Amino acid sequence: MSSTNQEMANRKAYAAVYDSMQWLTPQTTATAIEARETLVGSIFRFPESKWAFSNTKLFTHALSPGCWLCGQGKWSCLFINGICNAGCFYCPSSQNDPGVPMTNTIAFENPMDYADYVNRFNIQGVSFSGGEPFLTFERVLSFLETLKACVDHPVYTWIYTNGILVTRDKLVALRERGLDEIRFDISADRYRLDALEKALGVIPHVTVEIPAIPEDLPVSKKVIVALDQLGVDYLNLHQIRCTPYNRERLAERGYTFLHGPSVTVLDTELAALELIRYALDRSITLPINYCCFSYQHQFQSTGARRRSAEFIKADYEDITPTGFIRRLTISGAAKAIAGIGNTLAAQKVDPSSYNLSAKKDCLFFSAGLWPLIDFSQVRLKVSYSQAVVRNSVSYYHPFKEMVLNNGKTVVVEKQSCLAGVWLDGDRLHRFWPLIRSQDGTRLYSDIEEPALQWYSDILPFETIRPGLAPYQ
Repeated sequence: MSSTNQEMANRKAYAAVYDSMQWLTPQTTATAIEARETLVGSIFRFPESKWAFSNTKLFTHALSPGCWLCGQGKWSCLFINGICNAGCFYCPSSQNDPGVPMTNTIAFENPMDYADYVNRFNIQGVSFSGGEPFLTFERVLSFLETLKACVDHPVYTWIYTNGILVTRDKLVALRERGLDEIRFDISADRYRLDALEKALGVIPHVTVEIPAIPEDLPVSKKVIVALDQLGVDYLNLHQIRCTPYNRERLAERGYTFLHGPSVTVLDTELAALELIRYALDRSITLPINYCCFSYQHQFQSTGARRRSAEFIKADYEDITPTGFIRRLTISGAAKAIAGIGNTLAAQKVDPSSYNLSAKKDCLFFSAGLWPLIDFSQVRLKVSYSQAVVRNSVSYYHPFKEMVLNNGKTVVVEKQSCLAGVWLDGDRLHRFWPLIRSQDGTRLYSDIEEPALQWYSDILPFETIRPGLAPYQ
């Protein structure tokens, strides 16, 4: 979505309060860009600084195994409940419904159903979130124990908590059932470390995961020193996201808002980078990871789409680097289409990698066959869809039922995202270099501006946009 379209979408979402929000302006953009570039430049003076996942995730020293699984699309977050005992100003939604455990809108009341889901979709990392998971602690134990006992491959597990209800006995119970990591949001409880200290030596990996709160920078810097001395394994810093639910509380703090697929807070990104620089300047070896919305929006969504796409795509369709299903269709006179089909048959191409339409005037083909096709007498149409897992059939889209066990079935739907873009001439011939590369960053760094404009409607389906989000 272009910056203009994003601004229009945000104006609609925030309606009457939009003009009262402090947005980044053309006058302040240059200052913000310079501030970020200065911080990133200072951070990368140190060899411990690294980029991961198309330069959307900045970290020092190391990443948690769970973070790697998240970026690789091999992770499922199970929202074990929807209630919380803290009142964090930055929380993006209300937390007042105990609900049932859910992931990607799919409800799992039975732990065995979820274990079968993890098995079927080859999920290798599971996190327990909420709400506050410790408010339904027995539920957590039941799901964790079932996962570890019944999934037929190793699953790395972690839990998020504000720490308020943490006791040593509960930590021991989690460890005995195989929990690999615990992540504390200490900002939810005035940066107290007593709950975290109980977990050290009990849970294999202890992590602090907090939003980077600009006005808390002085205390956050002291906490970083303390965490390093305690031997905490990782510190994850999040960018605060604005929603209609938390907007008023964020605006009261004078934050500057950024346009994008979701509204984010400028000040929190600069605070996260400042904390990383502070730690490096003082030779603090605590691994720190900045988890920005650009990473979350792109990689977490990509992983969910890619996991499901294999179950619903046709053999002649391809999965793009962003997890969408791409269909290539050539259309023309029956004679021209027949000639291309004969060429593919003569080359002994796998017949499942292409398909002739009933009227014999169209041919669908996998991108790997592109060099074998004569495009001189045909047109090319590119279309995109996405796989979505649902509790039940909507009957609006093609679907496939996935039986998890005798009592639980989920549905994978194939939802159209871009019905079709016709390419011909130069626009057709320059498309092949784009889809031939599986490196998402190449599309933005190597393509000249006219071509970027030609494919502006296609690129979001084909590539991850590298780097931190542009300021706009």
